[in-house]
Amino acid sequence: MKNILHLLPVLMLALSACANRPTYAETLQPWIGQSEERLQQAWGYPANVFYVTPDEKVVTYIKFGSRAFNGETRPYNSEVAYSAIETPDFGMPNTPRYSNYYCKTSFTIRNGTVVNYSFNGDDCVVVD
Repeated sequence: MKNILHLLPVLMLALSACANRPTYAETLQPWIGQSEERLQQAWGYPANVFYVTPDEKVVTYIKFGSRAFNGETRPYNSEVAYSAIETPDFGMPNTPRYSNYYCKTSFTIRNGTVVNYSFNGDDCVVVD
């Protein structure tokens, strides 16, 4: 029993290292109820604005990126929220290969307040 008690702190430390980072959706949830002005201050100008009604619109932000990978290593393999279309990669052996990624995040704004969000793409991940 004493041996188990001595291992308890090590076990607790090991388990805390396995704690999950928040998902992309969990980072968007706090925007519900925030003002459109605050959203724009944090995210910048949207790539697109679609008016549903005079009092409701959808603002969309798009992020594109390209990252090198070797072999079958994928940079965000376990964090992809939605497997979207991925550009085929063609390259010479033993050279870094690149893959293109994107994330489209949309917020629904009603009467100046964020009421909903949605996202898709293969780069909708939380970055440290």
